[in-house]
Amino acid sequence: MPNRSHQRRVLHIHFGKEGGAERFFVSLCQSLAAAGVEQRFLIRPRRSWRNDLAVLGKVREVNYPRLFPFRQLLQRWVDQQVRTWQPDAIIAWMPKAATLLPGSDAPARLVRLGDFPRHVDHFQRADCIIGNTPGVRDRLDALSWDRPVEIISNFPRDNEADPDRVSFDLPPGHFVLCAAGRFVGLKGFDSLVRAMAMVDNTALCLVGDGEKRSELEELAAELGVAHRLQITGWVDRPMDWLAKSDLICVTSTHEVLGNVVLEAWQCRVPVVSTPTPGPRWLIEDGMTGVMLSDFEPETLAEGIKRVMTSAGLRETLVRHGAEKLASSFSRDQITRLYLEIIDRFGAGYG
Repeated sequence: MPNRSHQRRVLHIHFGKEGGAERFFVSLCQSLAAAGVEQRFLIRPRRSWRNDLAVLGKVREVNYPRLFPFRQLLQRWVDQQVRTWQPDAIIAWMPKAATLLPGSDAPARLVRLGDFPRHVDHFQRADCIIGNTPGVRDRLDALSWDRPVEIISNFPRDNEADPDRVSFDLPPGHFVLCAAGRFVGLKGFDSLVRAMAMVDNTALCLVGDGEKRSELEELAAELGVAHRLQITGWVDRPMDWLAKSDLICVTSTHEVLGNVVLEAWQCRVPVVSTPTPGPRWLIEDGMTGVMLSDFEPETLAEGIKRVMTSAGLRETLVRHGAEKLASSFSRDQITRLYLEIIDRFGAGYG
């Protein structure tokens, strides 16, 4: 890493909502701040994580302007930040934000993707795209993207898993399954409710909320397992609930990375997952987790039974998961890679 004559500065543009991706964004910004990076932020209004950023640097809140004239006004604000504040890098989080990258050659214009892009039209001003899994690079290759792509994954929050802070409202003595995220169709939580109903002496805690909540509650009642289901709603510390559980379940039909896998390893709780892209990249079946062969509730139920009935398997999954987290997905490693990219593409600026 080159010698520096000034403090690094980064402007983040992020129009995300609520969820694991946003939790990682905040964690990374906190880690960059701890490394001495000065930061500013352009985000949606009324985000629950706004105050976490405000202690790190100035925050401007605005919704993404869909109409071009209003977008041009916001573009002027970004360009003004470049002229007056002189950041070393601007990081646009996801495609919408990338449309606001400045047109000049400096500072470093980076786009961070946590999903597979449909096209590359929004990225024409980017110097480099950062993907969180190799699958993102594969998609960009298929779209004929010809500029640099770097793969930097996520890390889970350190020291944020305290199971003693929470308690389950579930039948005592049951093997507790846990899943976290927005209650939308692609998360597959309906399959998890069905699988839980198929396995005796299990209960389920869903950490999160969303549009499918009432459907999930109705499904549990229909299957006669409503007393075995707890929904926490949105919580500030989801990892407390993950750490409290016996098995963490990833049931998505589309998951580019799967932060919950990393969080399971951090919490030292075994994890079972459907064969969605990110977890399929992360998990070695029988070593760092249980990787299912398909997305059917029956297959998920068998995976749950496999872990539930073998203390030896649970111990193996926990040990190897923690080892892989430490070797490949630590906070220090991921933060260092971001700093290296900021320095490489922002060299000589500021």
